[in-house]
Amino acid sequence: MRIHGLLLDRFGPVPACHRLDPVGMLVFAMLSGRTRDRVAMRTFVGLEERLANWEQLAGMSPAAVEPLIADVTFAERKACHIPAALEEIIRRRGRLVLGFLAAWPVEEACHWLERLTGVGPKTSMAVLNFSTLHLRVLMVDTAHNRVARRLGLVPEKADIARATRLLNRWLPALWTADDTEDHHVLMQRLGRALCVHARPCCAECPLLATCRTASAAGLGSAP
Repeated sequence: MRIHGLLLDRFGPVPACHRLDPVGMLVFAMLSGRTRDRVAMRTFVGLEERLANWEQLAGMSPAAVEPLIADVTFAERKACHIPAALEEIIRRRGRLVLGFLAAWPVEEACHWLERLTGVGPKTSMAVLNFSTLHLRVLMVDTAHNRVARRLGLVPEKADIARATRLLNRWLPALWTADDTEDHHVLMQRLGRALCVHARPCCAECPLLATCRTASAAGLGSAP
């Protein structure tokens, strides 16, 4: 909560996001892996304009999908994974819907999603928190995880899956789905703007005094 407050002081309130339906959010989250948000969104909008519905995408071959998503990273792999995941939903539920997850315990909903082809913790959490489901879970991406590791919130070598499990276990009891969403956006913003992979801008970081990595390097004063 202390970190969250410091980030709010630095970056200001997080603007409300436009919420996609859960299936649309699944498609967007799968497209966005290792891809800039603007590129992923442009590709997503292009798909929406070309297709009558997501069921049509589920029935397409990877060879037909790949040219439509050519701008995203790992387009060939995603052209296989996205239709497969959508087909699996239809096979398991009888139709392409994910709204039923709103009534499920969060851990069960995560497990159900992560059994889909190409879906990991980052994607499952994005669907549960950023879509119209808007459940109280914390998404963790590469930038967020980098900040969490450097702060000492998770082990130094924790991957996204482990960091997601740990950080969700430690969510403040009073936090709502809005709070978890805002926290991810703030941590991501810090990771992209200052706490970058190479040559982080520690002197400008609002978390300098709480950062174990900076303290170890003689830059901060973390306890």
